[in-house]
Amino acid sequence: MMAGLRVLQVSKSTGGVGQYLRWLVNGLDKERFEVTAVCLSEGGEKLADELSQVDGVRALSLQMDRYKINPLTDARVWWKLRRLIRQGGFDLIHAHTSKPGFLVRTAAIGSGIPAIYRPAGFAFHNGASRWKARLYASVERFAARFLTQRIITVCDEERELARRYRVGSDEQLVTIHTGIDLRRFDGEFDRRATRQSLGVPEQAFLFGTVGRLSRQKAPADFVRAAAMVHGKYPQAHFVWAGDGELQAEAEALVRSLGLQEVFHFAGLRRDIPAVLHAMDCFVLASHWEGFSLSVLEAMAARLPVVMNRVSGAAEAVLNGETGLIVPIGDVQALAGALEKIISDTEHARELGQAGRHRLEQHFTQARMIANIQELYEQVYAASAKEQE
Repeated sequence: MMAGLRVLQVSKSTGGVGQYLRWLVNGLDKERFEVTAVCLSEGGEKLADELSQVDGVRALSLQMDRYKINPLTDARVWWKLRRLIRQGGFDLIHAHTSKPGFLVRTAAIGSGIPAIYRPAGFAFHNGASRWKARLYASVERFAARFLTQRIITVCDEERELARRYRVGSDEQLVTIHTGIDLRRFDGEFDRRATRQSLGVPEQAFLFGTVGRLSRQKAPADFVRAAAMVHGKYPQAHFVWAGDGELQAEAEALVRSLGLQEVFHFAGLRRDIPAVLHAMDCFVLASHWEGFSLSVLEAMAARLPVVMNRVSGAAEAVLNGETGLIVPIGDVQALAGALEKIISDTEHARELGQAGRHRLEQHFTQARMIANIQELYEQVYAASAKEQE
């Protein structure tokens, strides 16, 4: 196999997807892979500047509306990608998420370059309406059949979802679990100082979450569950780290339920490991996920996890062993699980320790990157053999 396989990475720049791209670009063996990264959507310029500082990496940004189809800007991005592909001499394309993935794969038509696609949560997830799910699935089926060599699913449940909608063949679908760098969550953290910055009393039992205040993350469910728990356990406090379009609505609900003194909105934080170490339990009230990065980070911080039964939940969290899993949208069940955690803090610590051990065994960044590098070489070798 030739040295310096030239890989084009195309991805959104925000949230967990942007973080994943950052880890991948930094972690790939630069003696085996030459990386060009195209960062799309808001934050693209900043991420491209950051990735350009990595030895052996070229990075650039293109503006794209990540939430909706915009014919003018999407066409402009498509043409720029097509020109880059024709001029770049790439050996492999790795496309991340639905819209960037479709743009770059169609832009590569006729190039002969094999493409790997990582949806990071299909658009026909369980939270999508029926007509949208059918539409998105039909687009994904077309792209899988004609434009894609492999599809990386981030958990086995996502792979089963693809099978159910007939997206990709068994040979195309490959599960590579997301992994994280444990070192970011080890070392000394000033729990007291972080709690002060959050407005949380030192002796409070703190339930918290990290994520966008969006429909997917269901902040109202978390707030309502918090109200139920606080009624029985006045020492309970709650924190949401992140911003988003539903922040004003969530804040209004907090006021209406009289939780202003115990529910804290931390805004966008850059010190997530420290924020997690200030918590006593991590909560994920999402109605859908791909494979939650924030849950893995909570496990790295040795937190017990209470989460909804979204995609990948049972693969990350062992119910009753590393955390608790409840039905999606069942606020009463969510509150009941939180009450179980706060009523037995010693058991809660045991769950957190067991979660950290599970993470070390199955979900490390080193393992993830090793699996991706192996897949790159397999796909390239198979493509080169077909073209002989």
